[in-house]
Amino acid sequence: MSSVPAATPETETAARQRRLQLYLGGQASWFISLGIQFVIFPFLVTQVLHEPAARVGIAQMSLMAPSLLFMLLGGTVADHSDARRILIRVHLFATVPPLLLATVYLTGHLTYAILIVYALAMGTLAAFAIPARDSALTRVAETNIQQAVTLAMGVQMGSQLVGMLIAALAAITGTPALLFFQAAVMLAGFWAAVKLAPLPPTNLAATVGRFAQIVDGLKSAAGIPIVATVIALNFAVGLFYVGSFLVVLPLMIRDIYQSTSSEFTLKFALINICFWGGTIVVNLALLRIGHIGHRGRLMMGSLASGLIILALFHFHMPFWLVCLLVFWWGMGAGTTMTMGRTIVQMAAPESHRARVLSAYQLGFSGGAPLGALMMGLLVGWLGIFDAVLVPATIMVGILALLYFLSPIWSYKAAAD
Repeated sequence: MSSVPAATPETETAARQRRLQLYLGGQASWFISLGIQFVIFPFLVTQVLHEPAARVGIAQMSLMAPSLLFMLLGGTVADHSDARRILIRVHLFATVPPLLLATVYLTGHLTYAILIVYALAMGTLAAFAIPARDSALTRVAETNIQQAVTLAMGVQMGSQLVGMLIAALAAITGTPALLFFQAAVMLAGFWAAVKLAPLPPTNLAATVGRFAQIVDGLKSAAGIPIVATVIALNFAVGLFYVGSFLVVLPLMIRDIYQSTSSEFTLKFALINICFWGGTIVVNLALLRIGHIGHRGRLMMGSLASGLIILALFHFHMPFWLVCLLVFWWGMGAGTTMTMGRTIVQMAAPESHRARVLSAYQLGFSGGAPLGALMMGLLVGWLGIFDAVLVPATIMVGILALLYFLSPIWSYKAAAD
């Protein structure tokens, strides 16, 4: 009778590295696709269909609105299902919308309603993909969680940057070719998920319904003061920062800098490259620094820099200066996302981790569509230069309240 060789530390480390590589490969696939979408979608809305500010806001809102309905359900499903199986399905299904959109574009039947349907479909898939992926990271990495989160965030941001660089080629390749490529990239993520080892559910309790499980997850998140604070802060970021980014910058490029269709694609891609380049730079710095105890203070400082940048957009400036400010904004955003996600990953109980992380993501994704709608209306009412002062002013008050009434400033994390 043959015996199975005992696992050694070297083989365990190699297996863990292999799992992490496949995990990061799937993440890269998703966010390369998202980077392409981030440029192509507003291009179709603003330059191909020439929609006004309010309808631009509604279209951008439609990409994120499904999170309001399905993110918590996605977290519940991830806690009670094999995360690998979820990732396989969402990557496979996510190849369909860009293929259909490319076909519609080629046949000359593109309409605003079709773009909304595309946005709702991709947003719904993301609502199930994000909790499954986020909750799997801790089990895939096993140790050095802050480093793993920072690495995952770096891959996410770098992949989005690659996607945006690819999207900048739209003037050469044409929009349909990019949409077909987007589908192919999603298919590569499907392959990576298939190769990943099973990630069985962390919570096997199945005696209560989905709604009760969602409520249980929300109670778990609300019961941890630092997690509840980070979720509230994430909602404010989505509402006032992401909404501004998604609506103000495309309209600024179109209306303030009077860009043609080809110039718009290039300039908007450049704006996104600056932003996500900033996030990559700061994540490389965080990887080098290692453990950070006062993660909450770092988040607060980063968010304060964001409101200063929004206020500066009140003034007309050369395009190169806008790019420089957006790079600075990206550095702050990268710090905020990495520190916030690390806090939640470490503080959430394993049995509820996907649901708590989905609540965290819902704060961000739930605020963003409302922010996009709000900024679309504000820009139509006040104009671009005055509209940006509204979220900047409100964020001053929010940060002051969190400083005095929440544990975020005094929070200090133990070593991972």
